Amino acid sequence: MKADIPVNESLRLADLHQYNILDTPEEEEFDHLVKLASRICNAPISLISLLDAERQWFKARVGMDEQETSRDISFCSHGILNGNIFIVPDATIDARFTNNPLVTGNKGIRFYAGVPLTSEAGNNLGMLCVIDTEPRHLTNEQQEALMILGKQVVKQMELRLKNQELERITETQRRMISIIAHDVRSPLASIVSLFQLYLNKTIDPERFNNFLNVSSTQLHSTMALLENLVEWGSIQLQPTLNVPEMFQLKEVVDKVFTELTVQTNMKENRLLNQVHASVKLDVDENILRFILRNLLTNANKFTEKGSITVDGFNFGRKVVLRVTDTGIGMPARMSERLFLSKEKYSRRGTQNESGSGLGLVLIKEFVEKGNGSIQVQSTEGHGTSFIIELPLQQI
Repeated sequence: MKADIPVNESLRLADLHQYNILDTPEEEEFDHLVKLASRICNAPISLISLLDAERQWFKARVGMDEQETSRDISFCSHGILNGNIFIVPDATIDARFTNNPLVTGNKGIRFYAGVPLTSEAGNNLGMLCVIDTEPRHLTNEQQEALMILGKQVVKQMELRLKNQELERITETQRRMISIIAHDVRSPLASIVSLFQLYLNKTIDPERFNNFLNVSSTQLHSTMALLENLVEWGSIQLQPTLNVPEMFQLKEVVDKVFTELTVQTNMKENRLLNQVHASVKLDVDENILRFILRNLLTNANKFTEKGSITVDGFNFGRKVVLRVTDTGIGMPARMSERLFLSKEKYSRRGTQNESGSGLGLVLIKEFVEKGNGSIQVQSTEGHGTSFIIELPLQQI
């Protein structure tokens, strides 16, 4: 008999998937728990079973070769409907399992006992269960021990998730420190050295003024780098469990255009929003604005008295976003290698603007994390186009 679908199924599945545990390798901490359950309950089979949409997948198992089975025939799909321990003393006389292939087939299951793995949000994600090929019962002590072990499984899942988040935060901090050390410290150190020369009267005023103009450009570039870094860091450190909402791409492009009006006017560049009003996305809006702001700033850097166009359209279950400028373009060798590695490519703009190349590295990272892709098409002297494809999520 196929189990009913829980009334909170969509929330339950979302909760399960945020643990990032499905289809992961065996881990000693979970293996120890099923071994202990098997020994305490004197059962040949013990499983940590997680119920996905169409299957039950075993994070840890004793006495079972399979890594997963169909959810339709699983005992655990019945168990998650019950908030307490779920026991089937003899499956051959239980109407729900009499004709189950796990009972009638080679597995020969007769006895099942399991406790729900209930998340902090109150959703039953699966079961810690013990199975036998003989009809039987558990003592009160065994039942109590199984319930305690079930709670330990959930605590281990929570700890695993928190460790992953800690690793992600640590990696973000490490990258920020690395970027500050290499891309921020160097220009600031040169400016400090310049003023030290001036104070020591080892540089004449005319040369000092020339160097001061160069330093001013360096400071603007460093400020832009810091703004990028701070925004990237804040996005990386924000909670990852928020579900993005649908929004119109055209409206977001207009917002970013407004932010960049002054700097594009200074170079007499026109901003053109050719995104159709019907195009919608369900990615993180802050990330999309970060990507657009960087691509448009880059386009403005290499364009003067020209135009910068953003267009977007639907292509199947994807949205294609394109940023095109009429600027100086780039050599074929540079455009081919631009995204091949984490090496940062940077060159001077039409008004000698400098850059770190960090923006493109971070854009590529964000796009790929969203299961998207980015490519560049450019001809030297005839402008550049960055094309991004982003999948629409199933909402």
